[in-house]
Amino acid sequence: MIIAIFIILFVSIGLALGYAIAMSRQQKKQSFPPPFPRELPQQDPGSQQAPSCLEDKIWYESELNFLFKLNEKLFSALGFKDVARCIAEAAHDFLPIERTVLLTWDKDSEKLTLACAVGWNYDRNREPLVIGKDSISGFVVRNREVLVVGDLAQESYLKRLRKEEYLQKTFISAPVIFKNEVLGVLHVCDKKIPGPFTQREVSVVVNIVRMAAVTMQNVRLYEQASKRAEELKKAYDELKEMQDKLVQSEKLKAIGQLASGVAHEIRNPIGIIMQGVGYLEQIISPEAKEPRQTLSVVKESAQRADRIVMSLLDFSRAAKLELHPECIDSVLEGSLNLVKTELKNIEVAREIQGGLPRVLADKNKLTQVFINLFMNAIHAMPDGGKLTIRSFVKQLEEGEKSVVVEIEDTGTGISEENLKKVFDPFFTTKGQGKGTGLGLSISRNIIIMHKGLIEVKSQAGKGSRAIITLRICKEEGGGSG
Repeated sequence: MIIAIFIILFVSIGLALGYAIAMSRQQKKQSFPPPFPRELPQQDPGSQQAPSCLEDKIWYESELNFLFKLNEKLFSALGFKDVARCIAEAAHDFLPIERTVLLTWDKDSEKLTLACAVGWNYDRNREPLVIGKDSISGFVVRNREVLVVGDLAQESYLKRLRKEEYLQKTFISAPVIFKNEVLGVLHVCDKKIPGPFTQREVSVVVNIVRMAAVTMQNVRLYEQASKRAEELKKAYDELKEMQDKLVQSEKLKAIGQLASGVAHEIRNPIGIIMQGVGYLEQIISPEAKEPRQTLSVVKESAQRADRIVMSLLDFSRAAKLELHPECIDSVLEGSLNLVKTELKNIEVAREIQGGLPRVLADKNKLTQVFINLFMNAIHAMPDGGKLTIRSFVKQLEEGEKSVVVEIEDTGTGISEENLKKVFDPFFTTKGQGKGTGLGLSISRNIIIMHKGLIEVKSQAGKGSRAIITLRICKEEGGGSG
């Protein structure tokens, strides 16, 4: 019995001592200094008691949920503008404030630029908002610390700095820092309820800028990588284009040398064949229809071979141009008259700009170019169509003017794959025996000799358009032809 009494007494004393120790620890815990400056209130204004554990739990759960959703939005943002908007809107929506302003910092120019603002309407028609380092924002960048202001009028050390118009009375200004590099400043301005910002609200802003720093840095690195990739792609395309031009140049040189040698050798036997055909036409009786038909086929084939040889010679030799001031419309009209017998079921539309200045050109060579383009258009419209001829003056980027000629048809068009080859020697989309594939190659050489440009735009089934650009004769001074 005595032992039982001692046991009960011992347990009672232990419980009493445990309760006393617990109360002492609780008092010590409440007396620990807060992690933020003492001037920041530990509870919301108007509250007479410290926040309870339940209030703390509700706040922190709400803050964690907010930060989790913000992280999801930042992760799905597509670019810097989206990231800046997410950051500014998140701070504005979660905290009881009037406006949020996010600035980005450029360390080279030492300037801050407006990235996004919520609750503050900046006139975008004005000059871009750029802030120097002599401002409050610049002060935050230099100090790299969160600035919490309860009443701007009372902060004497800030009066010597330039005050941004959105910083009016109470605000939190937090630098966005990634690995010791300042990326910008986030301003959270003017509470909707009386009193300074609380420790909880400052904590939210600090967490926002931490997340913002990581995301902004990632976006910046991604944009730099994308820009670099675009530059590399552009450089690769330019290099490939230059390589193609070099290959084409070497190809043309080789073909020219081959054509020049072969053409002269072929013309001799062709001449003998033509002489033989002429002799046989004289001795064969007109009544011998079958031999006459055979001779006709041989003669046409020999003539076609001779035309091919002449095209090869024109292609291979860089004949000297006989340049004179020419009215381009007259050259076009003369060339059109030479092919008018081929214009069956084809409507010709002239869109000519009046008073065009003259161009310095070789009339015969240009006529050869226009006839080739007209014939290509005619062959592309076997069932008829519309041939449009345009001429007008165009202002070049260098400040000079040029005369542009466009020859457009409504024919079968050229596929994208074949369009890349139209200027290659011997390439043709015409059927066998209907073209040598040298017309456009020769035409391009002639235009290049005139220091002009020629290009062909086409789409399968929708027709083609040849565009020729020629320099205006300087002696004309842009006058009328």
